[in-house]
Amino acid sequence: MIWIFDSSPLIYLNKVGLNWIFKQLEGEKIIPTEVYKQVVTEGKNQGYADALISADLVNKGVITIVQVAENGFKEMLKSLEKELHEGELEVLTLAKNKGGVAVLDESIAREVGNVLRIEVHGTLFLIFLMVRKRELKKEEAKNKVDLMIRNGFRLGHEEYQEFLHLLENV
Repeated sequence: MIWIFDSSPLIYLNKVGLNWIFKQLEGEKIIPTEVYKQVVTEGKNQGYADALISADLVNKGVITIVQVAENGFKEMLKSLEKELHEGELEVLTLAKNKGGVAVLDESIAREVGNVLRIEVHGTLFLIFLMVRKRELKKEEAKNKVDLMIRNGFRLGHEEYQEFLHLLENV
């Protein structure tokens, strides 16, 4: 499996001490250059500790940075640049080109991915996956999601309730 991450999964999993999830995921883990720039380069400039954790994941080879080649698919997505950030465009392009899973949290980006038949998941999916694998206890998963929300992670009430429901039924 090939996982391609947008900035929010990196930022929020690292903020709450769940950076080990990236090591646990089976397969190749990739971020496009634009996501690296947003999370690590700009994050370090702003003094964010999660930027250092992301840089460490890259330096240790857990996550690989990939340059997105200009191609017809990326150009087609460019028409959506008012709705999607450059990082999201690159994540979707890499996922399409490599047959990978795009991990992003913005609902518009996920909708675009679904329309284009790209497998898309969000940060909560990764947490839920670790619970299913018994790498993370249910209560700890709930506490970490609550902490992510307190740290700025945007999650609607219905999405949160669905996450809690799924968590209880694992």
